[in-house]
Amino acid sequence: MGRLSSRLTVLVGILFAVGFVALAGFGGTLYWNRVERVGEQEARAELPQLAAQQIPIILGFDYQTIERSRTDAYRLLTSDFRREYEDDTTKNVIPAARERQLISQVNVVGVGILDAHRDSGSVMVYMNRVLTDKTKQPLYDGSRLKVDYQKVGQDWRIRNITPI
Repeated sequence: MGRLSSRLTVLVGILFAVGFVALAGFGGTLYWNRVERVGEQEARAELPQLAAQQIPIILGFDYQTIERSRTDAYRLLTSDFRREYEDDTTKNVIPAARERQLISQVNVVGVGILDAHRDSGSVMVYMNRVLTDKTKQPLYDGSRLKVDYQKVGQDWRIRNITPI
């Protein structure tokens, strides 16, 4: 009778442990799904407003203050995209802006969420841009951009901008 009792105790202990692990796994899954869902909801709420504020900073400039405004823009980008953006700006945008005395005024007219996750997301930005050069003849341009975001720490940073 003693052996049967001890085996039964071991079996109950094993079943209890398996049940505990299964419940912990189920609870962890529920918790993680909630974290993901809340993060997605926050991204859907934050990214459109953020893009509407940031795209004029990224694409707007005045040839007289372009270096200072680019420094502000660089802070909004992920490190990889910053290197790419900074290289293009230094080699192409700044020399052209100075030579032609360009002013780029950007107005975001619409933003829509394309994709949202806890730590990344994409938005479609509809913008109008007015380019003015030394001839003072404005050139109007309407564009659509896909703006990809990546969460870095607590901040959303632009990972890529693609004209559509």
